[in-house]
Amino acid sequence: MTPTRKKLLVVLLGLAALAVTGLLVLRLLVDPAAFTPLLTGFVKQTTGLSLTIDGGLRLSLFPSLGITMRRASLGDLPGFPGESFADIEEASIQVRPMALLRGDLEVLGLSVRGLRVRLVRDKDGRENWKALPIAKVEVKKDAMVVTKNDGQTTSFRYLVKTARLSGSEVVFENRADGTVFSLTDIDFSADGIEPGRPFAAEMSLSAASVRPEIQARVDLSGKTLVDPAAMRFAVSDATVGIKAAAKGLPVAAFQAQGHGDLELLAEENRITGRKMTLSGSASGGSLPGDGLAAGLELSFDYDYGTGLASCPALVLTVPKAGLTAKGTFEASGLGTTPRATLTLAAAPFDAKALLAMSGVPLPAMREKNALGKVGFSLNAAYLENKETRLETDLSLDGAPIRVTAQAATGDRTRIAAGVDIQTLDLTGYLPAASASPPKDAAQRKKGTAVPGQNLVLDLRLSAKRLDVDKLSLTGVELVGTLDNGVAQLSRLRAGLFGGSITATGRADPRQPATAVAVRAEGSGLQAGPLLLALTGKEPLTGTAGFRADLAATGNDQAAVMRSLSGTASMSLKNGRIAGLSLSQDILSAPQRLLSLGLGGDDATKQGSPEGTAVTSAGFSAAIKNGVATTRDILVQAPPHKVTGQGSVTLPTQTLDLRLTAHVAGVADIPVVVAGTFSEPTVTPDMTAIPAAAIGGAAGKAVKVLTDPGGAAKDVLDAVNPLNLLPFGRDTKK
Repeated sequence: MTPTRKKLLVVLLGLAALAVTGLLVLRLLVDPAAFTPLLTGFVKQTTGLSLTIDGGLRLSLFPSLGITMRRASLGDLPGFPGESFADIEEASIQVRPMALLRGDLEVLGLSVRGLRVRLVRDKDGRENWKALPIAKVEVKKDAMVVTKNDGQTTSFRYLVKTARLSGSEVVFENRADGTVFSLTDIDFSADGIEPGRPFAAEMSLSAASVRPEIQARVDLSGKTLVDPAAMRFAVSDATVGIKAAAKGLPVAAFQAQGHGDLELLAEENRITGRKMTLSGSASGGSLPGDGLAAGLELSFDYDYGTGLASCPALVLTVPKAGLTAKGTFEASGLGTTPRATLTLAAAPFDAKALLAMSGVPLPAMREKNALGKVGFSLNAAYLENKETRLETDLSLDGAPIRVTAQAATGDRTRIAAGVDIQTLDLTGYLPAASASPPKDAAQRKKGTAVPGQNLVLDLRLSAKRLDVDKLSLTGVELVGTLDNGVAQLSRLRAGLFGGSITATGRADPRQPATAVAVRAEGSGLQAGPLLLALTGKEPLTGTAGFRADLAATGNDQAAVMRSLSGTASMSLKNGRIAGLSLSQDILSAPQRLLSLGLGGDDATKQGSPEGTAVTSAGFSAAIKNGVATTRDILVQAPPHKVTGQGSVTLPTQTLDLRLTAHVAGVADIPVVVAGTFSEPTVTPDMTAIPAAAIGGAAGKAVKVLTDPGGAAKDVLDAVNPLNLLPFGRDTKK
């Protein structure tokens, strides 16, 4: 080694020894506790808060000059005396000594562990974070300026290279309603921080709520850019992952992944998001096991200074249902008096699949493809008076439907809705024959929540034509309300087979058993087409009418039938019995009746095209606990008639009627109608026929008419008043 190199080595070693010695002397001579008043005074001057350091300060020299603070707390917020606002388990800062000599704070590393921030809203609605006496925070070049409410300002220069936050949490406690929400296990790391240039940053946290019970985990990472001078903060190509679980909610599990670009321009009070995508799935709770998977794409701009927000493009997708909805969103007055508009449109998608994935499976319907092509176009507006307006054009499997609604929020939500339908065939949406009947609903317990509480809904529906099976309702008008769970049908009007029907009703589910009341009336109905549509048969024609005033309680059909009470009546005018001609000529010639009983006189059996005229027919009934009792059955088919009385048990669908067929020129023939709705039996009561009527030609005619196996039994069946009802004639024949 040359003499020059030896001298240089000695100098370097000497300098190193001097530096180490100086640092050791500094460590021995400088008491870290001396910094405590300076630090607490700086915090008090800057934030107005009191800083308490229980664990003391510790000075470090390696790998760089730094100071560590342990077990510290910030408190004494105005209005919240004695309560801590933030607690810190440990905080350390490493700085460049040369920068300190220049009067700058150049932080090589900032590390905080165990930070706990408590946000409180007290019972009077006061919030502790709003009590911070800080008016604003500004960044001017590389200096941060803090202005307090009293106008005093504090500024300091800064530069942070690395930052670490670990094991931290933020707890929000609402003492007004007893709810607690917390962000825990907050971890944050950033390296290579330099103003105006992107650097890598990662953050993760857990979220929990006590009521409702929710737990979630969030992970976020991306290229971060911080420009304090311009107050610009941006994250490009950010990725986010969310996993959540809940109890007692419609959704038990949720997970999502997304990415996009976010930018905060504080000087302009603006936040922007570009190419934001989020996809995820929800399951459990009311949702099926495989859950509901959906995606969202959007870009947005939000000016939080003026409260303006816009989303020029958003796309909502549910792939398994074939749903792709595109729209826009705009809002103003956010934070003060908000207004907003939303447009959304979707091409036809499988609504039945979407409902099933949402936990609302539908029973099998007659048309397997029903609800398979549902599209919509929606326009919604939220006004400054807390009023929402909605206009929607639906395509229900090709049938156009327009829905308009207006809602106002307050102590109770009030909605006025209108539905306009051109032509809709509801047949395909009826339960399929193979669909399992619903199980009897359990009795509700007192205090159980009733759907629609705190809601007032006014509904108006109109339809030019509604087809239900073989029934066609025209000019349908419906007006109803739902108020605190009670449904009220104020008016129902519709045309049906040349006539009209009207109805009102009420359903109150607030008691353990739902109370139902219905009043209905029909007039001018063409009986032939009506019976043909209901039963597939057209045993008679004429103009029919009905009235009903009924009430019942129950949560299923069987219970309703058992409790059904009220009155009902039916009538028929100017009708004809098809398939049989009971002319005076036939009834005055016993031999023709005999031939009818022996299978002859086919013309009489089959009847003339006109049939037998019925000038009037009808009955009224009093119904109590599911049993309808009538005493005024009357069928006028001059010169003949049928009178009678009896009862019908609705829960078991059984008949017990006593009729008398007054056959002109023959006899009064008692008849017993029994059996069930589907298989009624009509049996003459021979023992009740006077003995004087049994002799001679008339007696022979009576025997023909009362022969259970004779063709003349058609006489009794034809004038059977049950033909006025859907179950019609004896199906055993």
